[in-house]
Amino acid sequence: MQCLELTIPPLPQLLLIGHAFWPPGQQHFVRSFDVYDMLFVLKGTLYITEDDVPYEIKEGSMLVLEPNRTHVGHLPCEETTEIIWIHFVHPEPVRTIDSSHIPWSLPSAKGTNHDVEPHRQVMYIPKFTSVHVPDILPFLQRMLELHHTLSPASSLPLQTQLAGLFVALQMAVHNKYVPRSRLLCDQTIAYLQQHLTRPFDAKHMEQSLHFHFDYLARCLKKYTGMSPLQYLHDLQIKQAKSLLEGTELSVSEIGQRIGIENANYFIRLFRKQTGMTPGQYRSSRIGRA
Repeated sequence: MQCLELTIPPLPQLLLIGHAFWPPGQQHFVRSFDVYDMLFVLKGTLYITEDDVPYEIKEGSMLVLEPNRTHVGHLPCEETTEIIWIHFVHPEPVRTIDSSHIPWSLPSAKGTNHDVEPHRQVMYIPKFTSVHVPDILPFLQRMLELHHTLSPASSLPLQTQLAGLFVALQMAVHNKYVPRSRLLCDQTIAYLQQHLTRPFDAKHMEQSLHFHFDYLARCLKKYTGMSPLQYLHDLQIKQAKSLLEGTELSVSEIGQRIGIENANYFIRLFRKQTGMTPGQYRSSRIGRA
């Protein structure tokens, strides 16, 4: 399934949400404008072409029409068709990507107290797919209610509902279309994050995730290029960098905070990962402040 990759922040901003019943014979007019048009068909079928690509949006399906493309109904509705549409603004997609290729497990840069701008992050929404209506209908209904009585008091909740809708759509993509190996990779990463300060224990990982360690290791390496121990060390060094930059803790104390009791081993590992000692790293960051 194809997904649109959008850069965040900021989050997409809602312009309009509408609800209509199109009678038989009605079809979408020709249009090209600088906003996204997300269409949910709750009953019937809607026929839309975007830049010469025809779509048949059946009951329980959705389509995202992209900005600055030509949209036209290529066939009229054959029966009463219930539609909810959402117009929102956001920069054009970075790319269109198959859901199986989304790098769900790729670690993102975390902010530090030296940052003055947010690190680049992305979100994913399906381009054209079926949806589990009970999961997304509460968001749509609440948005319709809030938009109908729009005021300063309801503006923030309205935008929040849109964000919740995007989360639900992205989670549906992740859970429905992601291979089991990627899901196990994500579970392995979550385990390592939760047990960051615990001595590495392959047996405990097996018992916690209910899969053989070798299989979990293969899944993790497939998507991150690292073994579980390498990934744990990467997490530990990233945490150590944050503590070196943001606290006055000693090198030994930082090693203990990230689960490495032996200070000499921590220094060797840090140098192997970064090319400098913890003290050199701290000095280099202070010099940039």
